[in-house]
Amino acid sequence: MTAAFWLGDVETPMRDDVTLRADVWHHGEPRPAVLFRTPYGRRLISSDVLRPADCVHGGFAAVCQDTRGRFGSEGDWEPIMWDQEAHDAYDTVEWVARQEWCDGRVILAGTSYGGIVSFLGAAERPPSLAGVAAAMVTSGSRDLRELGGAMRLEQVVSWLLYMAADWLRRRPEDADAETVATLHALLLDPEPALTALPLADGPLARLRGFPIDIPALLAGRVPTTPEWEPAAIEVPVFVTTGWFDVFASATIDAFRDAVRAHPDLPHRLVVGPWAHTGPLPHHTGELNFGITASAGAAAVPAQQLAFFADPAAAAPRHEVGYFLMGADQWRTADAWPPRAARARVLHPTPAGGLGHEPAPAGTVDGYAHDPLDPVPSRGGRVIHLGRSTPGPIDLGRQLDRPDVLSYLTAELDEPLDVVGGVRADLTVSVSRPDADLVVRLVDVRPDGRVYPVAEGVARLSHVLGRPADDTPTRVRVDLGYAAQRFGRGHRLGLLVAGSAFPHLDRNLSTGAPSSTSAEARTVVVDLHLAESALSLDVLPQEGRP
Repeated sequence: MTAAFWLGDVETPMRDDVTLRADVWHHGEPRPAVLFRTPYGRRLISSDVLRPADCVHGGFAAVCQDTRGRFGSEGDWEPIMWDQEAHDAYDTVEWVARQEWCDGRVILAGTSYGGIVSFLGAAERPPSLAGVAAAMVTSGSRDLRELGGAMRLEQVVSWLLYMAADWLRRRPEDADAETVATLHALLLDPEPALTALPLADGPLARLRGFPIDIPALLAGRVPTTPEWEPAAIEVPVFVTTGWFDVFASATIDAFRDAVRAHPDLPHRLVVGPWAHTGPLPHHTGELNFGITASAGAAAVPAQQLAFFADPAAAAPRHEVGYFLMGADQWRTADAWPPRAARARVLHPTPAGGLGHEPAPAGTVDGYAHDPLDPVPSRGGRVIHLGRSTPGPIDLGRQLDRPDVLSYLTAELDEPLDVVGGVRADLTVSVSRPDADLVVRLVDVRPDGRVYPVAEGVARLSHVLGRPADDTPTRVRVDLGYAAQRFGRGHRLGLLVAGSAFPHLDRNLSTGAPSSTSAEARTVVVDLHLAESALSLDVLPQEGRP
């Protein structure tokens, strides 16, 4: 490999004469280039998915650019400016392709925000784009479907505080003393912002001068995630996520959408036992999945660079590499879910069972949920920016709460591999105009530990399109995707609760949003067992049909 050269503060002109700045590593001769665009500081990119150093060592040039109005780049920054990001990505791709150290092929890459803007740029169809390497992404419609009308409160508040802190650092003259004091206090302890009722009247309202409508953001009126048209992504795509990533299912659907839109192009998906973080180690939450589970051990950066070095030679054309938790092994498939997966249906039964036969007709279970005493979010697919910790964390204490219903299978006589989609079809009736159904698939171990595997939520007023009532109504809750071996002696569990706070915003049960209302009422939720079911994609064990 030739020696690498570094260029700092390289000016990259946009179509409106605004200059963005980047750092460049190149080999002194034309090579394909990987372009990273980030609002979080171009010299702070450290995701284990793919780093600039990986690209350089792999024989690629690397370009790391601050997005508009951020760090070294000129222009006006706005927290939500997806159309502008798409145009800037297009312009930067074409600028990179014209440089003497680039051979004309450019790959857009990034994680989370960086991955989203990579897809947005690709949808603009820049002629020199050769591929997209995106990790941990979502779109507005997929997020809305996954959240079922709820809001990821802790994610929104934590991101807002992070961006406000950077705004204060760069524009101290725009903030008054109360804003500075409030922000410092919330960075140390965000709980007052999360627990305030109404949310819009809490301490976040004292952040004056910040360039975003905070009440509108808390009310869900600000589109925090954009849309792109999968058919417009006319290049090979390599996407990466983790089973405990808050965007896990959305990222997997980005792969599925790309395959459906362009089956003639090569596509790759890698899913490990990771959360929505930069480091992707072999341990997450309370579990160690073995040294082969880390992104480094799985050579995720090298896989991507080999794929983009010659995607036309890729075989098979579509490939999924997924980590089967419980077995703690990497597996491969040519589709998601794997073609061998078969649907299995389990039914909640009286006395907390979960079996193959429905409960007797008319059997009802239920709980009373008080929004002022919500079920705390714990583990699973939560964001790490606040005080929550993602991953497999024991939920055993939650099973003792009177507002959590739990249904468990008998101990398994042989392993069961749940690999693919998970959903719950629940028939419920409620005593108030609104309620949330927070549903989890869990792995109950022989020692009593209860670990989250997949989860979903449905806000009844949203999914029904009307106020809820005491009429039994069937509601589908999408729990996304999973790859979990339930070992011999383990039990599958279905948990149903009324909240997961502060990961999700509180449903006050009145029909009024928590952003503008403080009135909360206890809601009684009845679950009609005979008309409820849990559906799983299951792989046959080797040697069995």
